[in-house]
Amino acid sequence: MLEAITKKCQGGTQVNLVQDIKVMNVLGPWQTKSRGNLMVLFSLSQTINLQEFFKWDKRELENIPDIRGLRYYIVKDLPKGEIGGVEFHKVRQELVFATKGAVKWKCEDLYGNQKNTILTSQNGIWLPHFILHTYEVLVEGTELAVVANTTFDPEDSQTHDTFSAAEFREIQRLQ
Repeated sequence: MLEAITKKCQGGTQVNLVQDIKVMNVLGPWQTKSRGNLMVLFSLSQTINLQEFFKWDKRELENIPDIRGLRYYIVKDLPKGEIGGVEFHKVRQELVFATKGAVKWKCEDLYGNQKNTILTSQNGIWLPHFILHTYEVLVEGTELAVVANTTFDPEDSQTHDTFSAAEFREIQRLQ
């Protein structure tokens, strides 16, 4: 099982390093009885420690409503060449898959370490919190599927747990 290697940043918050990011292979496809294709995006018992995915920094949760939970969402019809993400999360972790098309996924930790991965229908990525991530859409009409360990209220911006690259750089500068 994956044990996250973490360091404490200013204020004592545990942060992850890019070496903590886990790229996962998608299993399949296998033809179903209905002649569809079955693909296993992830099998947590074989890929990551489920307890790590449902681990939230208590210090960060003290500043926002309780957003612990489980959420699955899809980002559809992404145009080729567009840039997305350009953000980091203080609490949220994500499992991200390109269920259609492809993206170049770029990650950076607070210590400047970087990791890049091309996400296709054959793999996915586990993205811990405090990792700046940006993606570039490589194929017209790309679709991303995301599993997050937080809930979300569109009416309450405090539940979004999304912070800009500029805020990330400010934290980096203070290290």
